[in-house]
Amino acid sequence: MFLECTKKLADALKIRLFDITPLRREPFYEWHANLFVFNRRKGIIMMNNQTRYCVVLYGLKVEHFKNLRPIVLSAIEQIFLAEGFYKEVVVQYINHCGDVVFAKTHDRSIISQMNDMLYLTTCWIEDYLPTGDICMVDLSMKLGGVPVGSLKYSFPIDHLREAMNSEFFS
Repeated sequence: MFLECTKKLADALKIRLFDITPLRREPFYEWHANLFVFNRRKGIIMMNNQTRYCVVLYGLKVEHFKNLRPIVLSAIEQIFLAEGFYKEVVVQYINHCGDVVFAKTHDRSIISQMNDMLYLTTCWIEDYLPTGDICMVDLSMKLGGVPVGSLKYSFPIDHLREAMNSEFFS
């Protein structure tokens, strides 16, 4: 799985990013990610490259940034289960992801759409606080129901369901 980080997120993670442009990629297993700060707490918004589905993490501390790989996979698993996907299918998706590889962003349109979702996140996040978990399941699910222009104003959750069905049930 490629997690394509903005420079702001890479600086927070204190890592060097790889350029994946020349590599053969699968957009369903690629996510763009950006760092945000709300009420002096750090969060990450991730957007799937194929479906434009977003996952929001909030309240991250230094120890979370040092150990982000399993947190990302766990958050995706948690949200996919909350969306009603079968556990076996979600486990297959997570297993196919393999290890998380941090890379440079490569698609400005995805960054733009992710920033649109980030704006909505900052407008809606207070409705979901306080939370004891860093994975904002309900907020992520709400963002899945926001139409996206690049998807001809259809919903990311519908594209996620379609992609899961074609990936694991065809």
